[in-house]
Amino acid sequence: MQIFVGAALILGPAIADDTPGQRAGSIADDKGTDGDVEITYLITGDRRTADVSYQTPHGQESKDGAALPFRVTFRFHREDYTSVQVENLWRNGAGKVMCTVLANGVVVQQSSEFGDNATASCGGSTGEYKPLPGATVPPTTAPSGILPGEVRLTKVVAVKRYGGTGSPVVRRVTDPDAHLSYAELGGAWNDSRRTDPQLDGFSRQQSFDTEPKWQALIASGAVDGDLMDQATGRDRLRVLTSAVQDSRQIYNFDESVRGRDIASQPIKVSGRPGWVIVREMHFDKPGVQAKMDLSAVIVVDTGRVRPSYLWVDLPESHKKLWPDINTMISSLRVA
Repeated sequence: MQIFVGAALILGPAIADDTPGQRAGSIADDKGTDGDVEITYLITGDRRTADVSYQTPHGQESKDGAALPFRVTFRFHREDYTSVQVENLWRNGAGKVMCTVLANGVVVQQSSEFGDNATASCGGSTGEYKPLPGATVPPTTAPSGILPGEVRLTKVVAVKRYGGTGSPVVRRVTDPDAHLSYAELGGAWNDSRRTDPQLDGFSRQQSFDTEPKWQALIASGAVDGDLMDQATGRDRLRVLTSAVQDSRQIYNFDESVRGRDIASQPIKVSGRPGWVIVREMHFDKPGVQAKMDLSAVIVVDTGRVRPSYLWVDLPESHKKLWPDINTMISSLRVA
């Protein structure tokens, strides 16, 4: 797993203000008394990431490998020029990218392209923007398309019992935010510790460096609220566990990663329903010897509003510790 220092692992920008399918209306009545116009750049597509660059009131900014959907809003003077460009990453494979510009909440520019290096651009003078006839705000849910070379299991495949002794168990720890308790491991593992979920994306972690730019990780927390709309129906725990794996794949690896599920099964944790998915994360990161991590995510319905998860990630360079996945799954309890 890639090492992040001082960076929040947040599941994409909040985009709750825009309603998919909203028809464009007039912007004339929405002009502020100061003459400024609120400009929103909205980037969408069927790939998980893209390179984005855009004009701000103070200059040009860019986001390499931005998670989609991507949205940012500024206030411009009416005489200012605005522009935004999105480029699909070639490592994502052929896909669609779209840029949409909203002026005071109304669609005024929209462009889309498809391909390996597809690039879409939108721009114009703020004061000359007019409603784009027939344009709608695109859906702002995260792309769920499977990339070439990936596998997502929909049938039950039992978790493998990995051979070897793995790490010793030194004690049990409790994550009160997740309402889970589980084993703390010894050996190569550093001490388990509480973390700030706003900064780290989880509320407890245990880790160790497997090489200078990579690490193994055990982490737990409550499932992000942005994923909860997938927690419906009879198959909700499996779908939600897959969504948590997808979010870990996006935010802890680079664009080269391809995830292949190798196990997916229901479990019981303290009598409560849960699901576990084990995924091979194949990647090619410069400066990192490992080319694959084994990632296990267990989602548990603890009886609270949001389920909780335990995540175990170990690179192929430390296969001798893969039995730690079995240890962590069997040790998990609702606290």
